[in-house]
Amino acid sequence: MTVGAFAKRSAVLGVAGLLACDGGQSLLTNDRVPGDPYPSSIGGAGNVVGSAAFASGGLDGSSTASYYPVGIGGTGIVGQGGSATISDSGVETDADSGVPPKLIGAPLIFTPTTSGFGLNAVLAQGVPSQLKASVRKQSSRVWQSPLSPTSPALDLAQWMFSGLEPGQEYEYQVENASDEQAAPLYLGSATTQRESGATFTFGLLTDSHIEPPDAVYTGPGPEQTLRSVASDIGSAHPDFMINMGDMLDFHTAFGFNGAPTDSAYVRGAYMRYRSALGDALGNAAHFPVIGNWEGENGCFTADQIELARSQRLLYVPGPTPDTYPQSGSSAQDYYAFTWGDALFVVLNVMSYTTTVHLLDAGEPGAPDDWTLGEAQMAWLQETLEKANSKWRFLFIHHTVGGAAGDYDNSAYGRGGGQAAHVGEQAVVHQLMQQYGVQIFFYGHDHVFTDMVVDGIHYTLPGSAGAPWKFSSSETGYSSYWTDSGYGRVEVGPTAVDVQFVASGGNVIYEYQIP
Repeated sequence: MTVGAFAKRSAVLGVAGLLACDGGQSLLTNDRVPGDPYPSSIGGAGNVVGSAAFASGGLDGSSTASYYPVGIGGTGIVGQGGSATISDSGVETDADSGVPPKLIGAPLIFTPTTSGFGLNAVLAQGVPSQLKASVRKQSSRVWQSPLSPTSPALDLAQWMFSGLEPGQEYEYQVENASDEQAAPLYLGSATTQRESGATFTFGLLTDSHIEPPDAVYTGPGPEQTLRSVASDIGSAHPDFMINMGDMLDFHTAFGFNGAPTDSAYVRGAYMRYRSALGDALGNAAHFPVIGNWEGENGCFTADQIELARSQRLLYVPGPTPDTYPQSGSSAQDYYAFTWGDALFVVLNVMSYTTTVHLLDAGEPGAPDDWTLGEAQMAWLQETLEKANSKWRFLFIHHTVGGAAGDYDNSAYGRGGGQAAHVGEQAVVHQLMQQYGVQIFFYGHDHVFTDMVVDGIHYTLPGSAGAPWKFSSSETGYSSYWTDSGYGRVEVGPTAVDVQFVASGGNVIYEYQIP
């Protein structure tokens, strides 16, 4: 297996070998029990002094540029003299509420509706009860009364703002509740759900492949690429962004598509992902899609899936079945919403396919045995049947079937529009034709490409982090771009404009739907 710019380690935190997607028969063990101190190899013998909030050390004690969760490597509170006791949420269990609060990166905006939005902030130090947050309409000089947060985890402060107006940009501020003179810990903005007739922009990124903080890159890695792409996204001022899967990656710790065995690893990867998104995260709502690296593959055991899912629900929350009229999954892994004149339908191809697809010869998975599962497929059909939006888009990590450059890559779900009539994707394709879906957005193949099948665009907006790009011999594509970047989509009442934007801001391809 090629891992590109990654420096692979065969032993990480007592983890060695490969964990196969084999229904739970692990080929490795993890010597760390959740709740126990981390071993001293993290952060350079456990005695790195974190003079800054995000100081960190590598596996061998070398310095890295990544952000570590509290207690790993040292943050100036925990890293001063050895290991710290870490809860499964990744924070000190005896956090000192007298320490001034600091945040890890920007807050995450989630589930914006016509009347409000959610805000999710992670603390690097301090406790959630030390924080408060308030909002004001962009045109106003007066802040609404501040709200105290809820605390879904020891390091999480979360707010749900309500009573707002649709299609408006609101500024928000997160502050230290006990220090009225201190500058806000973060100032950002969020846009509430737009109604029909509005013109808006959204961003599409995929395959960021961010590893937990102990991963060491030998060259420009996914984190550096994602920071660049996220800066471009922020400059475009989208209402929201959708990551179409493989937000995370666990090559180094658990092998190829291995299931994480410790929730702290998953949390650490989400922290690094959030930090790399920078201010784009604090100014555009975030919607997640499940990919094959989030740790929620259907061939994993229920416990393995829950371990990873629990961290996603905490640190990258999405819509619940009650958020929007279109409903969805209680696991927040498929859902739908409208924005302006468009319907957005997010699907999950990974968690309901129970056969193993590991890109290895002889594996049981086949190009035509991917599935959404009966419940998700029925929900998709019902959602499209009830749709009255002019524009209708689907978002998924990869097609529900594969037709790529060779059999193994086809079985792995590659090929985009080439797989339009393969397996269950043929059912999805027929539903798209029947109910007027214009674009099927997907990821997985790490290149930019667009293909029109029966009048439907199969659009892949590049890779926002992964350093390895796949050739036509693997994907089967005859026309594609290997640049890293994102998709920028402008939607109006009369037209949709889709742009492929390479890292740095250059538009390399564009199409319109009148």
